This record gives sequence, C-alpha cells and structure tokens, in this order.
Amino acid sequence: MTDKNPPSEEWARLKPDTLIAVEQLSRKLQGTTSSRELIDSYLYAKRLLAESMRAFVRMELPERCEDFRRGCAAIEVEMRRRYGGMVPEGYLIAPYKSRVNEELYCLLHRSLGEEVPGSLLCTVTADSVHTERRIRELRELGFSVSSSEAEGVDFYSLKSLEPDFSMIPSAVMKVAQRKKFKEMPKDELRLVLGLRS
Repeated sequence: MTDKNPPSEEWARLKPDTLIAVEQLSRKLQGTTSSRELIDSYLYAKRLLAESMRAFVRMELPERCEDFRRGCAAIEVEMRRRYGGMVPEGYLIAPYKSRVNEELYCLLHRSLGEEVPGSLLCTVTADSVHTERRIRELRELGFSVSSSEAEGVDFYSLKSLEPDFSMIPSAVMKVAQRKKFKEMPKDELRLVLGLRS
C-alpha cells in the first residue's frame, strides 16, 4: 500500500475516534444544539467515517491487483510495438497506474460483469467527483467500464479483463501532455499517432 500504515492498522487506529464522533453526532441530533455545533459535529464525523471506511474497504483488497498490472503491462507492450522508435520512449508508458486506480479496478474486478454501486467505489476515492474522474481514467487506459444509473444511484461494471488497444493513441497523447510535449511537438506526435488536430 502507498499509505503510511497498512489498512488494518489504519482501521484499528481510526475506529475508536470514529465511534466517539458518531455517538457525539447522535447526541447532538437528539438534543437541543445550535446549528453550528451540529454542523461541526457532522463534518467531523463525516471525515472520520470516510477515512475509517476507506481503511475498512482496503483491508479486503489484495496488496496488488495482478490483472490490473497485467493489463497495464500489455498496454505498454502494445505501445512499444506500435510506436517504438517513432515517439520518445518516455511517452510509451501507460498512464493512470496509481494505487487508487488499481484499487478501483480491483473492486470492479471482484464483481466482473456485475454492477458495483458508485457509493462503494467512493469509499476508496473519498468522493464522487474523484470516482468519476478515476473511472474515466480506467476507460482511457482501455479498460471496459460501463456505467448505469437507477433511481438516482450510479453503478459501474467491468466488462472484460482485456484492455481495448484502440485507446492506445490517446493514452500516448495523455502521457505526452503530462510531459508538456517537451520531447516531441504536439502536431508531429498527432501525425504519428494518426489523431486529428
């Protein structure tokens, strides 16, 4: 894990404070409290709950998601096969290989082909905006993640373990953008990749 402590240690550390925060919030909800005290108590409990539940969910995940890593490695092999010697070597590295993306993939992978509630994925990313962005990054890598919505609830599903190599030109472009096109001009790279301006 990239966190300082293993998830089980984080869970053990956070759980007592989270329990106290939730109990305090419950008392404030039942009593006559100023709106400011109630809001402060809510925000504190919410933050601790988010951190605790993230640790709890991460305890169930493996240290490494081999299928995610294999998929990223296959993407890099295909990048080199297609564009090796034509574009800078530094552009032929799969983007979005962060631990958070690996954890999201792992959660989706556990239920391959089935819908996973976005709220579960949010426990890893801490909020829905980051979850949406991370799902988009998995798609941009070439992983087939579908989304649906039912009664106001978002769901996501990993449809295949095999990455879609048609996404490789845009993935190379993403890496080049991150590097500010220092090694190869943008227009020249677009031409090599067969992308429109």
